[in-house]
Amino acid sequence: MEKTQLALLLVDIQRDFWGTHAGEPRFASFPANIRTLLATAGANHLAVVHTQAVFKPDGSDWMLFYRPHGRGRIPCLAGSEGAQIEEFAAPLNGEPVIRKQTFDGFANTDLARVLNARNIKALLIAGLETSVCVLFTATSAYLQRLVPIVVSDACADSEERHDTALRLYSGLCFQSTKTARVQEELPALVQLAEQFVDVSPDA
Repeated sequence: MEKTQLALLLVDIQRDFWGTHAGEPRFASFPANIRTLLATAGANHLAVVHTQAVFKPDGSDWMLFYRPHGRGRIPCLAGSEGAQIEEFAAPLNGEPVIRKQTFDGFANTDLARVLNARNIKALLIAGLETSVCVLFTATSAYLQRLVPIVVSDACADSEERHDTALRLYSGLCFQSTKTARVQEELPALVQLAEQFVDVSPDA
């Protein structure tokens, strides 16, 4: 599998989401790990794609269990500071940013088209939050016969939810790795992905 078939997908690294976890010692290395992934992607000519949750203030695109009867404050309102992608994950010119209104980066978005246009077959996935948008997006990629590899130490969530999502779904809905392995052993990860890439005529 050519390296260009592997892409880095950064999920919702936005102020409203990172602000919840920025003070947690467990995830203190998260910004540095994201920077390392971006540098590694650049050095190896991997495509980088971002997702960004953005919701309308009038509530017309809020999800079912959000306000008025659900989770409370809606994050990432259009035009707000909280919707902005954090500086350490900021998209470079030419990197696609896929706006979404659900946990799943593929649902009602152009993400699949963007990946298909680049002949992407496998994804390194990092971002926020592990048990929600990272998990849903990775699972959706898997169901679309892409190979999702979640970079576990480049994701964040509450500690319990983070650990539980990785324990329950790693090896089932995605493969997992660490930032250091992406940086130091990228060819091995490409080989791992290659084992699972769909090679059927309709792929």
